[in-house]
Amino acid sequence: MASNATNVLAIQHNATNVLDLQDATHNYTTNATDQDVLPTIATAIPNLVKTMEPVLSNSYLQSSLNFFFFGTVLETGRRLWQFLMDKFTGGFVLTAIFDSSDPAYEWFFSYLNDEKIWSSTREFRVTARTTSRTWGVNSASNNSNEDEGYAEYTPSYDQPQLFKYQGTYCQVTRTKPEGAAHGLGHEDGGQLVLTLYTRNRSVLDNLISHARAQYLKKSKPRLVVHGTDHCGSWCQVTTKARRPLDSLILPTGVKEMLLHDARDFLRSEQWYADAGIQHKRGYLLYGPPGTGKSSTIHALAGELDLEIYALSLAANGMDDAGLSRLIGSTPAHSIILIEDIDCAFPSREEKKRQKEAKEKGIVLAETQSRITLSGLLNVIDGVSSEEGRLLFATTNYVNRLDPALLRAGRMDVKIHYKMSTQDQIVNLFKRFYPAQKEEASTPSDKKSRRISDLELTPPPTPSTLPADSTATDPNPTSDTASPKFAVDTTPIYPPRLPRATIDQLAERFASLVPQNKFTVAELQGYLLTVKTRPYEAVDGVVKWMEEVEEERERMRKEKEEEEKREEEEEKKEKEEKEKAEKKEKEDQEKAEKKEKEEQEKPETKEKGDDDKGDDEKKED
Repeated sequence: MASNATNVLAIQHNATNVLDLQDATHNYTTNATDQDVLPTIATAIPNLVKTMEPVLSNSYLQSSLNFFFFGTVLETGRRLWQFLMDKFTGGFVLTAIFDSSDPAYEWFFSYLNDEKIWSSTREFRVTARTTSRTWGVNSASNNSNEDEGYAEYTPSYDQPQLFKYQGTYCQVTRTKPEGAAHGLGHEDGGQLVLTLYTRNRSVLDNLISHARAQYLKKSKPRLVVHGTDHCGSWCQVTTKARRPLDSLILPTGVKEMLLHDARDFLRSEQWYADAGIQHKRGYLLYGPPGTGKSSTIHALAGELDLEIYALSLAANGMDDAGLSRLIGSTPAHSIILIEDIDCAFPSREEKKRQKEAKEKGIVLAETQSRITLSGLLNVIDGVSSEEGRLLFATTNYVNRLDPALLRAGRMDVKIHYKMSTQDQIVNLFKRFYPAQKEEASTPSDKKSRRISDLELTPPPTPSTLPADSTATDPNPTSDTASPKFAVDTTPIYPPRLPRATIDQLAERFASLVPQNKFTVAELQGYLLTVKTRPYEAVDGVVKWMEEVEEERERMRKEKEEEEKREEEEEKKEKEEKEKAEKKEKEDQEKAEKKEKEEQEKPETKEKGDDDKGDDEKKED
């Protein structure tokens, strides 16, 4: 307390000296002479310094001044360092960002995986390996002969990795996607941030070119299919084995026509530009389910080395703007696939039917898609349509599509897929049971007896198992498992019969199966059950067709019963509605009649009172 009082008195005395100094300075600037003022100033300054000594010696004030001074120095240094780093980064460092929805992300991530740049990472997200491409570190060991492991080790986010490319030091970081940051369960995606410590732009160009070439070389043996995520962007990537075009069972000439038309389109880009025509091509494949529409697109994409971008018009959050953005982000020389396009929205006839049903009081289920027909037509053939892509659309019911979607310029090629023909049945049988090569044949192979069927051992049944095979192992975790539970991993191959025998069996099989009655998928499903027994396939096809016919008949009856039940329910609802309307009308008429009677009753009463009054007057 005494110290604080002393400081207060010192401050007051200091203020007095400051006032004296100000008065002296003021007199000096007005009319006083130097001889009068200078002694006064010389006396006031030492007094001011002397009176400030108690204030300056205060520990609290000194600490505050020290913090203020050092804080100012540190902030100035930080800003100066940031300024210098920005100048250095802008002039001597290149930064490239790869978004997960762009194909370049796949190129660069594949390069990082092939060059084992992620191998030094010490933090991973482990997932079981599937056909969905993750671009991580495989679990296969270096000494293993396996090309791919059984798990994926995907590097965690925000883990920088240094590597060297063409003598230039580079740093790559995988950033966290927005979906994962908000807890939406979306772990894949994000961005790759690449930093190159060089001013030479050609290093970045060479790196991207190298990554793209390496990606195409690695992806060539397999078919790449892109899908959309919940955010409405290309993210999911699935790889499939390429399907040879020869394995596709179609009517004669369809495969050749499709392949020739697609190749002609891809190499005619300059001709389209010179003619002033949009470089785009649309294909509509329509027909019953199981006739090979999707298989055709997959086989064609593999033959043309194109990637597929599968688009679902009924995806969550998908609207016209999202559809336009997705189509615009697909690279040139790719296939855009829209399966079951008829399910996206109702046709004009369907809308008319829904309107008529609504007028009659019947509520029909409407589509859940937020994409409009005009939005789809705009991305296919409008101003915002993209060029250089092959658009494939499939449908099971072409009559449900709007005529505006089918006109030339939007769907240029339309192919009708029908039930299997005689040639398709023969080719399908030969594909399941290939013949022996001519140079490998021997005279004994030319005998058309059932040698292969006899040599093939059927799977053991409980009655054919050895007597001791039913004994259970007292220790179920031991390595000596019971033969009953042993798994045979021996690959299965179809028998190799002479070509003449296969041709005879194929013709016999085709003669038993009527054409234009079964789809290729149905016949393929049957042959899969006897894939190693060609003779049994021929002998059992009649029984299989009878079972299929019985199943179809049962489903047809169930459908008729369901339709009949719906008609009866609709008729019953209509009768109940009419009955309710009739009752409502009767009640309304009764109410009106009652109201009218109540209105007439006071008038009658008043008239009666008047008559009674007249009678009384007469009596008087």
